[in-house]
Amino acid sequence: MRKLFRKINLKIFAPTCLILVLLILVLLLQPVKAGQAINFLYDRCTENFGWLYLTACICSFAFLIWMTSSRFGSIKLGDKEEKPQYSQISWIAMLFTAGVGTSIVILGFLEPIYYVSSPPFLIEPLSEQAYEYAHMYGQFHWGLSAWAFYNPAIIAVAYMIYVRKEPSIRLSSACSVVLKKQTNGWLGHVIDILVVFGVVGSIATSLGIGTPVLADVIREVFGIPQAYDLTVKLTVLTIWIFIFGTSVFLGLDKGIQKLSNINIVMAFIFLLIILFVGPTVGILKMELNSTGLYLQEFFRMSTYTQPFGSGEFTKNWTVFYWGWWIAFMPMMGMFVGKISRGRTIKNVMWGQLIWGSLGCCFSFMIFGGYSLYLQKSGRVDLVSILNNEGQSQAIIAILKTLPMAKIMMLFLCIVCFVYLATTIDSCAYVLAGATTKELPPTGEPARWNRLFWALLFCMLSIALMLIGGIESVKIMSVVTGLPLIFVMFLLMVSVKKTLEKDYPQRTK
Repeated sequence: MRKLFRKINLKIFAPTCLILVLLILVLLLQPVKAGQAINFLYDRCTENFGWLYLTACICSFAFLIWMTSSRFGSIKLGDKEEKPQYSQISWIAMLFTAGVGTSIVILGFLEPIYYVSSPPFLIEPLSEQAYEYAHMYGQFHWGLSAWAFYNPAIIAVAYMIYVRKEPSIRLSSACSVVLKKQTNGWLGHVIDILVVFGVVGSIATSLGIGTPVLADVIREVFGIPQAYDLTVKLTVLTIWIFIFGTSVFLGLDKGIQKLSNINIVMAFIFLLIILFVGPTVGILKMELNSTGLYLQEFFRMSTYTQPFGSGEFTKNWTVFYWGWWIAFMPMMGMFVGKISRGRTIKNVMWGQLIWGSLGCCFSFMIFGGYSLYLQKSGRVDLVSILNNEGQSQAIIAILKTLPMAKIMMLFLCIVCFVYLATTIDSCAYVLAGATTKELPPTGEPARWNRLFWALLFCMLSIALMLIGGIESVKIMSVVTGLPLIFVMFLLMVSVKKTLEKDYPQRTK
């Protein structure tokens, strides 16, 4: 046993595990009270700190522009003559599949339907203008703003392990210039524990959104009665455990990289099928219009707090998403930082921002465009189905309009399985690294540690689903993301101070 934990940082691992296990037990034993407590925290976060989430997004963009336009943008994350560790395609595939999961498919179809029935800016529901904004707004929430959140952590981690040669991928180590002696003290441990909770909250949100929908789609395909719903959900999670467990066990190069490449190919095929089966020209026209609207309304959407209204749209969507992305920020920072060896700061920051945004916008362009087409043409009343029967039935109704509907349902399930498996792989890999004492640039965390975190994700997701389904898991990311806003600001300051200390003169 002592040998097993020899390389583990027990000051981070032990308290985090203890708190998470206690949380899971409370959720299972006191589901009603736990649900009420989570909802209370969510309301306080969105009502009192919604403006802070939006401010954090603006600051992350400012950081991006300053870094890439400064003398530091050309710094290579590695030795001067070192070439990128992974090819451009594999790098893009890994960062994209790590940053999105099953939610990109499910919400890609459904999110525009929510918007068209409850649009922002006091637009009349189901009006022509509502349709225009509905097609565009999801691309805003999953586009440039989302991926800008990740840059402070990515650069902080990559610079520390590949330039400063620090034997750790923990965010506390990345803040060592500011934290100084507290890097390995209580403050550093608090930051690392917050990181773990942020990652767990964000991946629980992804699992909580994906699992119920996939379970219902599988029941529809095979004609399984509603009475076996919980059994099917547990089966879905078991299959996921097998897929990502195998990938996590194999490691970064043999597992995660290969699964990410497969994921991208399958997702692209699925998107093309929807595009060519659906109203191809109509979808392309919608996207061109959405691009212009996106550019026109970008600053307004980024600062839209609804101070003289209910604020429901901002709370339920923009604040939720910014909280989700911030909760994901440590994971993306440590994972993308780990796979970015040999690239320049400018290449990494703009690369992950542009390619990640394009992938998400392309998905929303096609999935959302097809859903809006079905609603607008009257083929399927998705608004009514979504409001009265839920997300699962809305997804099933959409898929039933496709040729060979059951085959397409199975294909969607496979795509979603692989999508989330790659995300969980990356999260488990990162948390295993964050709870390891020392991890050389070429080293990998212990296999049992990687598998442990992957299994813990599933346990928490099951507990959350039992207390209230989709809404309960959605709000987890907002709650866990709030303290990480301050960690993000700390990372920005740390990166600036570190670079100015290491490069006092202009970089050539």
